[in-house]
Amino acid sequence: MSLKVQLMDIYKRLVQFDKKIGIIRNGEDNAYSERIERFINNSVTAKTASNIMASFLVGRGFGDVENDLVVNQKKGTTLLSFTNKLAKSITKNRGAFIHINYNLNYKIDSFDLLPFSHCRLGKKDDDKYNGKIGVSDKFTEKNIKDSDVVFIDVYNERESVIKAQINKCKGDTEVEKLKHYKGQILFINLDDEYTYPLSTIDAVQNDCDSEAQASIFKNRSLRKGFFGKTLVLTDPLIGGLNDYETPELYAIAKSEREDFKDTIKDFIGAENVGGALHVEKEFNDAQKLEDVFKVIQIDSNINDKIFEYTENSTFKNILMAFNNIPTGLVRSDNSLFAQSGESIKAMQLSYQNNTIMERNEIEQIVQKLMRKFREPKDVVMIPLIKEVEPIKEPQNDTINQ
Repeated sequence: MSLKVQLMDIYKRLVQFDKKIGIIRNGEDNAYSERIERFINNSVTAKTASNIMASFLVGRGFGDVENDLVVNQKKGTTLLSFTNKLAKSITKNRGAFIHINYNLNYKIDSFDLLPFSHCRLGKKDDDKYNGKIGVSDKFTEKNIKDSDVVFIDVYNERESVIKAQINKCKGDTEVEKLKHYKGQILFINLDDEYTYPLSTIDAVQNDCDSEAQASIFKNRSLRKGFFGKTLVLTDPLIGGLNDYETPELYAIAKSEREDFKDTIKDFIGAENVGGALHVEKEFNDAQKLEDVFKVIQIDSNINDKIFEYTENSTFKNILMAFNNIPTGLVRSDNSLFAQSGESIKAMQLSYQNNTIMERNEIEQIVQKLMRKFREPKDVVMIPLIKEVEPIKEPQNDTINQ
């Protein structure tokens, strides 16, 4: 007897070449990075965790003087602001696209970060090398044309390569050619086994979405459910048309009914206008006034316990995805404030160690760019939390007499 086991297909990101516009698609719909951005922005935990991780990756930058160094005159980008943008891209996308321009000495004249979602790799050559990167803000549009994509050379620091690229541009002189030169793009991929890196939240996309959907559900329940509604019960305020001697009297009765409803709205306040429900019900003559006219307040029908397990589960999963951020760095509670400053610092040092690989990557990227800059500089990143060596007590030698 043969046993057939059918494995369930798990989500995988398709990466295919798009002949129409000449780029390698990032996801089947070419919108993987855009979707990741929405998941993070719609999840309060992911958004907070992303900001915390980025701040640990930047640390204190490279020192006061180096932080203020302008690396892109046109945009006014400083080294610190560039590093902040780079850290955010690494945090969310585990990758980055850096646009680099050169001067006539073939030194880097300026650099800045491009939006990750605006960049796609171009066609590979016979050596499996991507020589161009396509840049566009229309990659997710159905009717995108090849003319919507600008192709820029991949980063190559060799002077002969840069010179050859500039000489291909329009113009009679090197100065004119340089004006038309588009520069190069340095592609950073922390998951180099894949064509494009997998996002930090790739494994917890559903958790980010679940957190957002729980928030939407509770909001809709508050706005459109029975929470805070007012129910008004009365005798019927109007009969049928045949109950009145003339159509004019019937019209008067209808008008008085509307006036009554307007009075209810004024009574409960303008902010609660959408929360009043008037029900006309037949009562018998033996009933008391409080039975004939009733005002009932309807309590909330939202059970927070239903969401408690899901929200705690998604919260923990998302923090694990961001290099296992300690809960105390994200969520404040009474127990946290009872902790000593040393325990908080221990959490910070622990997370700083958890992010050392990404921080070293950022430092190496910036060092590579600054060593080829028009005014070369050696820079060293300063961590956010400085580890202090414990003070050793002096030891007194005991002389045995």
